Amino acid sequence: MRFDDYQVMLFNYRGFVCPRQYSTTSFTNVQFLPISAPSYTFNLNFLDQNTGKTVRDDVPVIWDKLINEGKGFDPLGANFRPNSPFLMVTQDEIWQPNAYARSGTFHKEIEKQWLSFSIHTCTSVSYANDEVFLKIILKNRKDKPLKLTLIPQQIANQMNYDGIKGSDSARQLDVFTIGSEQMQARVSSDIETISDKGFELTLPPGEYVTVYFAVQFYAANSPEPPIVQKDIASRMKAADSVTSEKLKWAYDNVPKLESTNKKLQEYYYRCLLSILMSRYENPKYITNPFWAVGNWPFTISWDTSYASDVLAMLDPKSLKEAILTDFREVKMKRTYVSWKGAEWENLYIQEPFALQIMIEAYLRHTDDYSLFAEKAGDATVWEWLKQWVTELNTNYRNKEGLMDVGYDTQKIIEIRTDGYNHVVPIVNVLTVHLLYRMSEWAGLLKDKNAGNYLHDADKLKELMNLHLWNEQEGWFDNLYPDGTKEAIWTDHLFDALGTDYLTGNQVNKLVSHLREGEFLGKFGIYSIARRDSVHWDLIDSDWGGGGQYAGMPGRISRNLYKQGFAELGWEILKRNMRYIDYFPYLPQNPRTDAPIQDRSSMPLEISAGAGMEAIIFGTFGISIDKNLLTIKPNMHEEMGVSTLRDFKFKGKSYTIVIGKRNFSVYQDGIYLVTKPFGESVEITSNS
Repeated sequence: MRFDDYQVMLFNYRGFVCPRQYSTTSFTNVQFLPISAPSYTFNLNFLDQNTGKTVRDDVPVIWDKLINEGKGFDPLGANFRPNSPFLMVTQDEIWQPNAYARSGTFHKEIEKQWLSFSIHTCTSVSYANDEVFLKIILKNRKDKPLKLTLIPQQIANQMNYDGIKGSDSARQLDVFTIGSEQMQARVSSDIETISDKGFELTLPPGEYVTVYFAVQFYAANSPEPPIVQKDIASRMKAADSVTSEKLKWAYDNVPKLESTNKKLQEYYYRCLLSILMSRYENPKYITNPFWAVGNWPFTISWDTSYASDVLAMLDPKSLKEAILTDFREVKMKRTYVSWKGAEWENLYIQEPFALQIMIEAYLRHTDDYSLFAEKAGDATVWEWLKQWVTELNTNYRNKEGLMDVGYDTQKIIEIRTDGYNHVVPIVNVLTVHLLYRMSEWAGLLKDKNAGNYLHDADKLKELMNLHLWNEQEGWFDNLYPDGTKEAIWTDHLFDALGTDYLTGNQVNKLVSHLREGEFLGKFGIYSIARRDSVHWDLIDSDWGGGGQYAGMPGRISRNLYKQGFAELGWEILKRNMRYIDYFPYLPQNPRTDAPIQDRSSMPLEISAGAGMEAIIFGTFGISIDKNLLTIKPNMHEEMGVSTLRDFKFKGKSYTIVIGKRNFSVYQDGIYLVTKPFGESVEITSNS
């Protein structure tokens, strides 16, 4: 695993903590909003009453001090160098969703007395409360009772409770409790004997002893939880059950993939896990569930749009609520919608295009056109969409009639070099796409503006092709107020492949740039082509060059399949799959040439769901057009035999089996047909 301690998450739909490597008990980075304590660190130390020696289990803290400050001692010299402390020797560490299993050993003769025991632990977080569970199994290896004091160690700088006044500076309140004027953390256990040092435990010779701990986080003005609690084991079991139930719920509600290509299968479910770990059911959030961008507690339509088809299959009501929340909170002014509402006067111009994708996905899977009449704050969904068109036409048209976002690159995507501004090609491409869709929807809704939207789309397409298309480069140029043009080699432009009005020549020339040495890299694509030495940025990975935004490889792959470039779509997917050898879930903007995710960005991104969508709608060739389901799968040499089960369409379940030479389709478990690749199966529903 290539994540550091602050990127490995234990999550259970309420909040998360991060277990620390090289400790059997430590965790850090607490977030159960409105509670937040990123600097908080917990571990247990073990005092042997016979020798008077303490076995410390805080190697991560010791290592941080040595590396960052050059102070303290080297943990690798512990247990044998003179005057060095005794430390737990860690062994195995295994992550799975909401369960971090660790093992360790201590085996030392101290002043002719043996201290020898094993430890196995499991750490998880609660679904129902703001607490972390720790199960510990200890075994005394010697023939005499081992008396230990388990000493809680809690360290924090700030401990915040949003909405409560007072200092957030933390201080130790007693051996079990640390806190600020806003919030506190208390360590409790089912060990019944306590002292002014901690929890007193005797291990009989040769026996396993299991004990449980809970670290609870609460408002400073709330009652303190008891130190001894006998129901921690049952609470931990309940939390584990929720984790299992949610995973099963997700598995049951999306198409299931089975493949002899195990990397393909694993990648599919890692994409699903990345979506699921972005789902918050915290009662303090403005919506429940709340689809966050990842571990950052904001929902942003652009990020959500990359996984909107999966959300529509998984939980269509929650996708609908995400759409309504965006219109209600953003109000065409503030893109960033936090767990408590919209913040900051900062707008991404991608908003209307992202909402279009989300609405299309919702309609594709539900046929629920009443969505347009739903109120979202001051207006209905349809009224908001029309206001967006008015906003684009009023505030973003230049004198030639093209869409001009102005100088501010933050309106489009955040890159650290200038040039990707003013008349940006993809904004024009997607505006045309939006206007065509608005014309279609207006016709269905009997809105008088249908003809105007169609006329505006045709006109903007004509202007775009006239002023922006660069036939020699096979690319759309940026256009600036002084009339100059420049090609910005960004993968953002490949969103144009998701539209259906580019010429065949334009599609072919755009796709020709997806090649080795230009956009293709070891783990997928570069967000800025390597040929663009003016703008390519190693550090700013997601859109600046050196890496890729999590959703782009999947979205580009899906669109390549749609445009008839199946092998290239598969090639990008295949490269992106390599990340799963290093990441348990998919991060926001990993490097394209190495499995590295920097700390400044998120280790988790909901948009990773685009990879799953590429497999369903690209590799397995599923498309839905109102009452028509078309299935036209693609076979790739490395795929092996692959089966997609239980794709839902109009109340029926479809299974697609891809073999070596042909594919088969089943409806509700009953065989329908087998066809060679290149042919399609069309199913019409009159419902």
